[in-house]
Amino acid sequence: MYVAALPVRSSPSTSENTVLKHIKGLDTLRAFAVLFVLIQHWGPAFGAHHPTLQFLQCFFVPDGGAGVHMFFVLSGFLITGILLKAKEEAHGSSRIGVIKNFFIRRALRIFPIYYILIIILYFCYPDIKENITYFLTYTSNILSYRTNSWNSASHTWTLAVEEQFYLCWPWLILFINNKYLKYVFAGAIAVGIISTYLIQGVRGPLLVFNSIDAFGIGAWYAYARLNEQRTLRSEKIIKIVTPVCLLLYFYWKAVLYAGTPLYAPFLIKTVDSILTIWLIMRIVNNRSQLVKKYVLENRFLNFIGKISYCLYLIHIYIPLFNPTIRTWVLNTMPHNPVTGIIADRFFLYFLDLVIVCTIALLSYYLIEQPILRLKKLFKYNSG
Repeated sequence: MYVAALPVRSSPSTSENTVLKHIKGLDTLRAFAVLFVLIQHWGPAFGAHHPTLQFLQCFFVPDGGAGVHMFFVLSGFLITGILLKAKEEAHGSSRIGVIKNFFIRRALRIFPIYYILIIILYFCYPDIKENITYFLTYTSNILSYRTNSWNSASHTWTLAVEEQFYLCWPWLILFINNKYLKYVFAGAIAVGIISTYLIQGVRGPLLVFNSIDAFGIGAWYAYARLNEQRTLRSEKIIKIVTPVCLLLYFYWKAVLYAGTPLYAPFLIKTVDSILTIWLIMRIVNNRSQLVKKYVLENRFLNFIGKISYCLYLIHIYIPLFNPTIRTWVLNTMPHNPVTGIIADRFFLYFLDLVIVCTIALLSYYLIEQPILRLKKLFKYNSG
């Protein structure tokens, strides 16, 4: 769910040989995406007695699904951009070398802490042990699709979808002539929308082709940015479509708040993806120093974005300890003045945030960063 670098044009007129560039604002976008997922799974910090806050959250805080769609669009955008840049420098059989190094680099980024978590869960949850093959092979999405239900690590379906996307996408990008790639992206978007319409309900987004429109929208914009004219055309399209998507977004929020049935829910993912690509467009083209300093390059948000992969992996399990903590506090310190504070849901919510961020921070520095240094051994242009 995280890609470290981005080939992007600093302006539409930048030459075709632009080097890979890391854009900190995309880390900020990841931070918000994982925050939306966390709020969805943990619930808000306030209770039902705060109707104003509930209203604001419903209308102005995207749900966890939107956060997942953000990750998918980011992956499509970044991965496609990186592969297109590598394609410029590779010829013939050397493209196989690019794919090999791509798979190795993805494995170095994604596998270590994922498999550490799965090993731990294997000894904690019987349903993980019974279905361990699905989790070891990144096919937990297929498990949830087959059973039409969730399990103790159901949130890993998104990682399974991304891994399956990574297995297929490089071959298309590297071996199809660039002038035909626009049909690949258009086909991906169409397949994602149609398949989501045909398979609705809890299983709707679980298979890779159900989510391929989100990846395809991100990929299309990465492809468009290779060329000045395509960049201008694509950004004009995004600016025209975005207001329509915003109207649909707030319509769905109003319907949700009113408790009435949704209209055309199969389009929610696509609308989220278009709004995400608009945000990406605004980020990569940003010229405001104030926005850059206080939002896009905010150190705290950037760091949350960097550790977002581990945050996503483990956030489900941290609140499970709250009842144990509350019971222990009430039993061991029944008359202590601080007991009420420690057992309060707001304090425990904050404690959960501290714990999950601490674990993710330790994972980032002690596990992820040392392993990621091995990436330098597998550069895309090494053939």
